[in-house]
Amino acid sequence: MIKTSLRALTAIEKVTSAIAAALMFAIMIIVFSDVVMRYVFNRPFSWAYDLISLYVMAGVFFLSLSGTYAVNGHISVDILLPRFSAIIQRLCVIISNVVGLAIFVPITWLGYQRALDNYVSGDVMAGAIPWPTWASSIFVPIGAGILALRLAIHLIANTASLLTGENLLPLPAISGHSDKAAGGFE
Repeated sequence: MIKTSLRALTAIEKVTSAIAAALMFAIMIIVFSDVVMRYVFNRPFSWAYDLISLYVMAGVFFLSLSGTYAVNGHISVDILLPRFSAIIQRLCVIISNVVGLAIFVPITWLGYQRALDNYVSGDVMAGAIPWPTWASSIFVPIGAGILALRLAIHLIANTASLLTGENLLPLPAISGHSDKAAGGFE
């Protein structure tokens, strides 16, 4: 069950990571086009900065959260962890999973409530272009929710590994040294 759940979640993360990569590519195209319009035609896009800063960057950040966690790509302080026994390492990972869930479950719920409220009330940003606020808010519960699912599965797998002695989920590699991290999201 754990391996099936992880495979399904990995498939979802590949999709969200691909979307995040496409959004990053969109940033490049928009910035390049804006520079050309500004310096060649003296007509910059009035919407480029708002679109990138309010929408596209939020998508890049939140849609890549869980996939980055899955490959041990987030910054971590692991100076002491390798010096502990496997049992203590597993306990530290379990504590980390619990703390992560305590943070990302409320973020998911509150982000969902905010995005829904923004959508229902028709909130828009004040400015030259009335951008809808729900369109950027929706990335928060999606990204945080996928990460919360991964943390929950890791918590279950790590707890079961600790109780049974069976290695259902390998302990995380030292930051930046895992085979998965070297390969990226592909």
